[in-house]
Amino acid sequence: MSTAELRENEPDTARDALEVRREAVLDMLARERHALTASLLGVTMLLVTVATMPPSILLSLFMLARIASFVFTRWAATRLEKLIEQRKPLGHAEHVLFAAMVTTGATLALMLWPAPLGATVASAVTLQVVVLVVVTLISVTLAAFPAPRDGMLGSFWLVATGIILAHPERYDQLFIFVATAFVLGVRVYAANAGRHIEAAARTTVENRKLTEELEEALAHAEFLNWRDPLTGLFNRRRLFEERSPESHAANRHLLTIDLDRFKAINDRFGHAAGDHVLIAASDAIRSATAQLADRGEQEAFRLGGEEFLVILEGVDADEANEVAERLRCAIAAVGPSLTAYARLQVTASIGIAEWRRGENLDDALLRSDIACYEAKDKGRNRVRRAA
Repeated sequence: MSTAELRENEPDTARDALEVRREAVLDMLARERHALTASLLGVTMLLVTVATMPPSILLSLFMLARIASFVFTRWAATRLEKLIEQRKPLGHAEHVLFAAMVTTGATLALMLWPAPLGATVASAVTLQVVVLVVVTLISVTLAAFPAPRDGMLGSFWLVATGIILAHPERYDQLFIFVATAFVLGVRVYAANAGRHIEAAARTTVENRKLTEELEEALAHAEFLNWRDPLTGLFNRRRLFEERSPESHAANRHLLTIDLDRFKAINDRFGHAAGDHVLIAASDAIRSATAQLADRGEQEAFRLGGEEFLVILEGVDADEANEVAERLRCAIAAVGPSLTAYARLQVTASIGIAEWRRGENLDDALLRSDIACYEAKDKGRNRVRRAA
């Protein structure tokens, strides 16, 4: 792949990476929301276990800190989810969630503080088991969000290690190794799970992108089915597949527009100039029909080469003449507007015919064509109405 191609693909790659990360974070937030019941159960079990122990002001304060941390984390996660749904930058919200998870790890580790004297072994073990289970569940929930996950595990390990070192009479120093092994094991497991979540998110983004590309391709195919690819006007196929004598109301007129001496423009200035002329003329036609949008369905077609057709609805003969004259002047202004081609002159001959109720399109089109030929015979750059 060339350097230019690589540079061209960089924006898409960056956007895809952002979308993958967004999907992964949304997955994490969804799992965090679904695990709310389990999280509340964990907090409740900690609270009940502490309540069954002999009174301890310090442990009670740690429990209050744990509850406050739980509420803080829920608020941070909800705020982050809203920003993602609104597709707003996450910067500060991510930092807040990181701080919330660091606080979570620290407050969970504080619950490992030595049980007060008189506490049963069962209550002390229950407290420790609940803490370890909650740490594991949170790590798995944050599997695809490494910074908050590792921040939580790191703060848990630091505080837990500090507690072990501060109470050698209650904790064997071997527990430092156990705590380290636990944190590393949970971290490795969560990281592996995170990679699977990211892979699933990447697949989701790729599938969505393929779907969008397919929809775009189908829309483009339908566009080409009914539209001229150069000018964007309707094509001849659309004209004859959609029209029937009964398909229109009264007060319709056909304007056959033929650019004068278009072959000479191509020969003198090149086909690129010819394309620019066709596009500019189409823009003039589109602008003229847009001004009558409130009168009915105004349609413009490129029939081929330098020939165009406009079907006016809801206008009488005088108004049709005015539209044709405005179009003639607008097309005559195309040449001076294309400043890249010196002394380029563009004019058009326009034939007008009323499309009578019950009349076949072919018959009305033949009369407008004849009127257009008469305009050319009379010297070009003029409007003629069919008899």
